[in-house]
Amino acid sequence: YQRRVRVGLMYLNGIGVKKDYGQALKHFNTASKAGHVLAFYNLGMMHAVGIGVIRNCQTAAELLKNVAERGFWGNGLMSAHSLYHKGEIDAALVKYMTLAELGYEVAQSNAAFIFDREDTPFIRELSSRYERAFVNWRRAATQGFGGARLKLGDYYYYGQGTEEDPNEAAEQYQLASDAETNAQALFNLGYMHEVGIGRQQDMHLAKRYYDLAALSSVDAHLPTLLANTRLQAKITFESLYKFFNEVTVSQIIDYIIGAFFHSAEYIAGTVSSTVSFLTTLDNLLTEDWDIYAMTILAVILGIVVAVRGNPQRQAAAERLAAAERQAQLDRQQQQQPPIIGEREPADGQAAPPAN
Repeated sequence: YQRRVRVGLMYLNGIGVKKDYGQALKHFNTASKAGHVLAFYNLGMMHAVGIGVIRNCQTAAELLKNVAERGFWGNGLMSAHSLYHKGEIDAALVKYMTLAELGYEVAQSNAAFIFDREDTPFIRELSSRYERAFVNWRRAATQGFGGARLKLGDYYYYGQGTEEDPNEAAEQYQLASDAETNAQALFNLGYMHEVGIGRQQDMHLAKRYYDLAALSSVDAHLPTLLANTRLQAKITFESLYKFFNEVTVSQIIDYIIGAFFHSAEYIAGTVSSTVSFLTTLDNLLTEDWDIYAMTILAVILGIVVAVRGNPQRQAAAERLAAAERQAQLDRQQQQQPPIIGEREPADGQAAPPAN
């Protein structure tokens, strides 16, 4: 990747080749993916000045910050990490706090995490631990860490280290879900829409957030299933409660009586129509209706006999044709002359030798 950086510098400055900022940007990007410091620096300067790209100070600051964090002073991160795993949490916290003041996002989030855990007597007795954790979570969130946004939402929701503010909590959850599609943030937004805290109560939108949380993480399947079950039960209960509150007992009785009379009218109309049809049919027929009935039955019987007789006659004709073919084959075999050399010798006569 060192070669990539050198080729990028050649295209950037026109050394040995024609200046081509696009090619320089391409080689710097490739080297930066491997963590090359000079590649980050050159990319940051190109974005800061606007060489080959649209000028973007925020992108330039992020790239140059990455370069600054790779100095020798950044070795304190590994030292603090080792101290934490050795159980020297207070010493690790001091190093993380020092690096957090230098702007290290990892140090800021780690210091906030230690303040949040209260693992040592010193931290538990510190009255401003939640305020210090809140400040560091906010700094880390400003640098784009989605997990810090989630923690800020929790601090605003429960009023830890700051004043309780459900609206701001919902805003932080929304930012966290937009930044990294955080399943926990989506679940929290669904709950806030369900109960109407920090967001307008909307059962359908709550279900939407629960479903998004389930799609974002496998671990969220069971919690979202339980939440959706509770949500559906709540919707059903509220619908029934609303129905019985809006409809009086007299209205229910009137509805039942109306439905009964409507059904009775329908049945009476059906019976009346059937009786009218039979009466009309009786008036149309004469006294000799039995003759007409016998004639109709005879016609139906003749059709049935004709349909059933055709397959039987066809089968008999096939059997007759097969017998005629067999008799013809027998006559042909009787008329054929004997084949020479295949007669059996007479008694006492030797068979002719084979050729």
